[in-house]
This record gives sequence, structure tokens and C-alpha cells, in this order.
Amino acid sequence: MKQVKDLEEILEKTSGKDKFKILNQLSEVYEKISPQKSIDFALETLDHLQHLKGSQKKAEVYIRLGDLYKQVNEYDRAMSYYQTALELSKSAKNDKKRAEFLNSIGEVSFRLTNYDQALEYYLKSLKIREEIHDKKGIADSLNTVGNIYFQLKNYSQALDYYQHSLKIRLELQDEIAIAKSYNNLGNMYSMIKDYQKALDYYYDAIKLYDKGGEEKLRSSVYNNIGIIYREKGDLKKAEESFGIALKISKELGLVYNHANTSNEAARTYLEMKKYEEAEKHLNSALSEAKKLNARNVVQESYQIFSELYYAKKDFKNAYEYSKQFADLKDSIYGELSGKIAEIQSKYIAEQKEKEAEIYRLKNVEMAKYIKDLQKANDIIKKKNKELTDAYMKLDLLARTDPLTRLSNRRDILDKIKYEALKFERSGEKFVIVISDIDNFKTFNDSYGHDCGDFVLVNLANLMRSVLRKQDCIGRWGGEEFIFLMPKTDFEGGTMVAEKIRKKIESETFYYRDIKLNITMTFGVNVYDSIIDIDYCINKADEALYHGKYKGKNCVVRSDEIS
Repeated sequence: MKQVKDLEEILEKTSGKDKFKILNQLSEVYEKISPQKSIDFALETLDHLQHLKGSQKKAEVYIRLGDLYKQVNEYDRAMSYYQTALELSKSAKNDKKRAEFLNSIGEVSFRLTNYDQALEYYLKSLKIREEIHDKKGIADSLNTVGNIYFQLKNYSQALDYYQHSLKIRLELQDEIAIAKSYNNLGNMYSMIKDYQKALDYYYDAIKLYDKGGEEKLRSSVYNNIGIIYREKGDLKKAEESFGIALKISKELGLVYNHANTSNEAARTYLEMKKYEEAEKHLNSALSEAKKLNARNVVQESYQIFSELYYAKKDFKNAYEYSKQFADLKDSIYGELSGKIAEIQSKYIAEQKEKEAEIYRLKNVEMAKYIKDLQKANDIIKKKNKELTDAYMKLDLLARTDPLTRLSNRRDILDKIKYEALKFERSGEKFVIVISDIDNFKTFNDSYGHDCGDFVLVNLANLMRSVLRKQDCIGRWGGEEFIFLMPKTDFEGGTMVAEKIRKKIESETFYYRDIKLNITMTFGVNVYDSIIDIDYCINKADEALYHGKYKGKNCVVRSDEIS
């Protein structure tokens, strides 16, 4: 390429502080031509930056190296560079880029099966994207959080995130992103065995990928289509689909995809009783997955090897691979990665009862197997408890606003819906209050977003302390809060809102020795007949904005406005 040749000629004549700029440009140009050369130039760029003051440029190069190592599937190295960049870029002010960076760390954590860490970074990225109203970024973050719940086999929660993400992507008309959502939804319906709906989503994704020229993503979808056909018993079509996926991943150097699909192809050949083909694909998958440290793919290889050797009546090797599979699963659990701790030794016990070959094993070996099985059962009980605790932790994270620790929008809506159902049975009224911080933009503009966060957190704590035990409060979005007051009428709800308003008005807040005077406006509505919940909330919202129009720092009932 002429551009490369020109830059390399300039590089030979350049020295000093300007050299890193040319090195950086060469790294960018080589990214699609030769990722390894791109990495080499990025490392040289970093070397030239070491003597310069300031950390931002260094952070950018560390992020670039993380991205490049992620591209070539070296996830451990990618994570190392990302973590260094994270330390160097704490003061970075470009929110959009920071959100993308945090999401990248989440992606690498996900590949390394550190699901708890992945969720943490995905949620941090989502928070920033919501604050800057980056709709495309919000959709991407919702999708990645859905992937975490999918891996945890919490399919209802995953479906919720996937559908929310798809809704935004359809609004944006982002076809490649829509195709990714279709692929995820196909995976969902595949898991619940609605194969026709799954195939419909997969083929819709293929059409969009074909249109956009996304070969890399087509590889994953054809792999998923192959799984569907295998589950339906059409092994020939499954073999064809896996063949397409393997061809694409090999041509594009997608090592992770190739390893994953090799496992699926091996399982298909095992069902076809083509044991040599199965073993060839398993050896390929295991070798590639170990190089990537892709433990989820490695454990899948171990499981299929166990099934292969059992089919070949080599029970000793079947047991050894089953044990390696169980040990690796246990290791992943120990890091709270969110995987299901079903140790496969039970499989060996069942086969031991059915197959005469295993009974001919030496007595000492049989005793050892029984001891291992007893130990495995103890581990299962322990890990099941750890898994339950992990689910509870993740569920709490999914229902909580990360900044204020109040209920998030989804959680408070669920509570309101529950109260509406109670009303239908018992006729118990309840009150909805929407509140908004007056002149909130002034705090951000005058003292920065940290000040805005300080105001949100302190107001949340204050309001929570004033509320009655039966009342709930949630962050509705931005600087808006929503209150649910069960067994309450207009008078009671207005009285509580007024109490909170006066408490805020009389309180003095200090941010870095700066005195802040804060007020809030409240809109009150009562749910006293069977109506649409959104309508009830909107009426409270109208009362709130009527209060803003009146001059702010007041409580307005919906029945006071026309």
C-alpha cells in the first residue's frame, strides 16, 4: 500500500517527540492488513512515550494494545493492557470513549469466563451511556448484560435485556446490530427448544449479515444453525452448517469461533458414529482453546471426549475426561464465574450400573471411583449454595440503581404492578409521587458531574430516611425519583411529600466546602380505580411539571390541575 510505504519513509527521517505519531499511524493502518505488525508498531509507540509526561496518551496506546490482543484472541494479554489503561485514564473526560473502553474490558472478562467481573464493567459502561444519552451504546450494553444472564441460564432475565436492546436498535435502524440481536434471540429460543422460531431469527440475522458483508458474524450464526439441525435430528444439514462456519472462521483467523465450532462438529460426528472425524475435531478444538485460555471451550471438549470414549467402550479414558471436565467446572465456580456446578461424575455412576465392562475394573479402582463420587456429591451441595448466593447477588445488582442504591426503574415498576394487582383484589388505594431536583443542571455545570452525583446520593439517603416503613423509593431516571406509598390516599401522600420537601429545603449540603441549597418539586397522584399504570404515573408527572411552572419547590396534586 502506498500509504504504508509513505509512512515508513517518513518514519526513517523522523526522530524525537514526533516519532510516536508516525508509529501510531502505522499501527492504525496495519490493523486490518496485519494485526501482528499493528501490535509491533503499537509497542514501539508505547516505548517512545515512556519518557513523556502525562498519562492520557499512554492510556490510549494501552487501550489500543488491549483491543489488538483481543482481536487476535489473546485475552490474558488484552486484559493486562486494559487494566493498566484503566489506572492511567481515571481522569479521562471523554465519557463516550470511556464507556466503550469499559465495555471492552467486560468483553474480555466474558471470554475468560469471569462473569461477575464482566457484569461489573458492563454495568459501569451502561451507567455512563445512560447519563450521556448514547442510545446505540445503551443498546449494546443491554445486549452484553443479556449475554451474562444467558450464560447463567437465567433465560427470562436475558430475554428481557435482549428485547429491550432490540427495541432501541430497531429505532436506530442499525442493521448489523439488529442482526446480533436476532442471533441472541435465536439462541434463547434454541435453549427452550422452540427450534422453528430460533431458525427464523438465525436466517433473518444471516440476511442482514450478508447485506452488510459481516463474514465474522456469519460464522457464529451458521454454528448456531448447525446446533439446531443436530437437535432436530437432521445430522446432514448440521454437518453442512458447521462446515460453512469452520470455513469462514479458518479463512478469517477466528480462532475462538473455530475452536467452538470444532467442538459442535465433533458432537455431531459422534452422533453419526464417525468416531475418527469426531476425535480429529476435538483435538483441534482442545489445542486452540488451551492457547486462548478459553476455559468454557476446553471443558466442552473434555465432556465430548468423555462421551466419545464411552461410545468406544474405553471406560477408563471416559472417566478421566469426565473428571477433568468436573474439575474445570469446579475451578470456574471457585472464581464466581456464574457457571452451573453440575459435576458429571453422576454420569459415570449411571454407566457403571448399566455396563458390565465397568464392573470388570479392578476392585481398588472401583473403590476409588466410589470415593470420588462421594466427594463430588459433597462439592455439588457446596457449589449449589454458592450458585444460589451468586444469583441473589446478581439479581440485586439487576434491580438496583448503581449510584444511589435505590430501586431502579424496572424494580419500582414491578412493585407498582404488584400494588395494582392488590387493588383489584382488596380495593386498597396507593399513591404515586414523581419528584425532580430543581435546577439540577446548575450543579453539574458549575461544579462538575461529581457534584451532581453527590447531590443525587445525598438526596436519596435523606429521602429514604424520611419515608415510612411501607413506602418505596426508586430512581426514575436522571434527577427524577419516584415514590410508591401503599395503603395511602391523596391527603396522606401529599402530607408525606410535603414532609420530604421541607426536610430537603431546610437541610444544608456541603460539597468540597461549597454550600449547596437544594429544593425539589413533587407531583402526587392516587391509584383509586382500575386504570393503566402508565396513565397513573403520567398524571403524577403532569402534576410535577405544573409545580415547575408555578415556581418549583412545591407539592402539587393531580386533582388540583385541569
